[in-house]
Amino acid sequence: MSNGQLVSQVTVGHDKPLDREKVCPMLLRVFVANNRHNPMSEYNSRNGGSVPPSELQMHTWMDCSLRELTSLIKEVNPDARRKGTTFDFAIVQADRGSPRYILRDVGNTTNGERGIDDNKTLQQCKFEVGDFVDVAISLPSQGRRFNNREQGDRFDHRQRQRSPIR
Repeated sequence: MSNGQLVSQVTVGHDKPLDREKVCPMLLRVFVANNRHNPMSEYNSRNGGSVPPSELQMHTWMDCSLRELTSLIKEVNPDARRKGTTFDFAIVQADRGSPRYILRDVGNTTNGERGIDDNKTLQQCKFEVGDFVDVAISLPSQGRRFNNREQGDRFDHRQRQRSPIR
C-alpha cells in the first residue's frame, strides 16, 4: 500500500503470449442475468460482500477471450446455446474512492456470428484480479407476440373458447 491506495502486485506481460501450461489459472467470478446486467445494488462491499445470486465460477487465464467465456457460459446454461443469443460483457470493479462498485461495458458476442469483440481478452479489457464479470444474456426474438402468446396461439385460443354446439 502506498498513499492509502491498494496497488496490484500482479503484473502480466503485454507482449508475450501466455503459456497456459506454466501459468496457474485464476478464479473468475461471472454473474449472468437475462436481458439486462445485474443491478449495481446487488454488488455490496458492506455486510460481508454480497453479490448477485447467479454466480458462475470459472478458472481461466488473463488471455481468455470473450468468445471463450461465451463457450464456458453455454456449457452450463442450455438456453444460451440458441443461435442468435447475444452475450453483453461488462466488468464490475470496486470504485476506488467509495464502497460502491462500477460497471464498465467491454464488448459482446453473438452465437453463430463472428464479431469484433470475439477475440478481445480479459487483459485487453483491463480486467484486474478481484474484479467481477457481469453478462447480460439476450435470447433471439421468436417472432411477434400478442398478449404474451405467440401469434399462432392467439387464433387457437379463440377456437377453444367457442362452444362446440352452435
